[in-house]
Amino acid sequence: MTKELNCVEQTLKSPDVPFVNGRACLKQIFRLFLYAVIPLKTGILRIFKLTDSMKYFIVFCFILVLATPCHAETITIVADEWPPFNGKANSQFEGYMVDIARIIFEARGIEVKYITMPWKRAIAGTEQGIYTAAIGASKTDAVGFVFPEEEMARNKLAFYVKKGNSWKFNGVESIQQITLGVIAGYDYRRWLNDYIKENSNNADKVQILTGDVPLQRSLQRLVLNRIDVIVDTEAAILWEAKRLGFADDIECAGYGNEPSFCYIAFSPKTTNSPVYAKILSDGIAQLRADGKLQHILEKYGLTDWRQPQATAAESR
Repeated sequence: MTKELNCVEQTLKSPDVPFVNGRACLKQIFRLFLYAVIPLKTGILRIFKLTDSMKYFIVFCFILVLATPCHAETITIVADEWPPFNGKANSQFEGYMVDIARIIFEARGIEVKYITMPWKRAIAGTEQGIYTAAIGASKTDAVGFVFPEEEMARNKLAFYVKKGNSWKFNGVESIQQITLGVIAGYDYRRWLNDYIKENSNNADKVQILTGDVPLQRSLQRLVLNRIDVIVDTEAAILWEAKRLGFADDIECAGYGNEPSFCYIAFSPKTTNSPVYAKILSDGIAQLRADGKLQHILEKYGLTDWRQPQATAAESR
């Protein structure tokens, strides 16, 4: 008994034991198992008369069961692609909101699964509890959701035209003169939401884009002169325009005045949503305090959203 125990201990402690010696180690573990747990002279082994192969198979199954890891807790966060906030899943640039969520939750042993889909489906599925959270939601397009104290973006509307177009944004009256490209389910501002609703069946006034990559489609239509103006956050427009090679083909035609706060908003149907919201808020505050937040944002060419942001027009 002591001999087998010492052999197993030495084998397991050695850092240089190659895998080929695993059979010898397994044999010693099995012998120890038999001596310590099922004495050979008891009736069980005598009745079944186990062969060596059967014995090794039993102990292999025993070890396999012990080695099976527990399933980690998983949350599923969803949205359409809206880089740099959230981008293509499983890519180098999944978006800074996704990066932050992964860092914070995975440090707590919670796996983050990120899926892209049309925005309206993301909101509806999260509201029903199919998904854990929607990325980039405001408090007006995710009513009743559980919101963290910490927002993850502060955005102003930016109106962009194809370069050479003299149109300028000057309130709701000015957009009545053009064909505006918007994205289905997005919460812009109340006055603009009302305008979109009133003109949703008039393609000369408003064209509503859908799908997983609606901003990409909006920019393509803009450059092809199928729409006159697109509206979104400036960071999203410029990121996508650069990716598509359209950065020199578009220009800003003005900004809205009201900032909008965006969050990762948690499902009202998920029991742990308040806990997840607090974990995220506390994590963002800690990342900001220790300087790691800015390091994450630099990957996307951004600064902390709570710092004054220069617009593209001001940067020129």
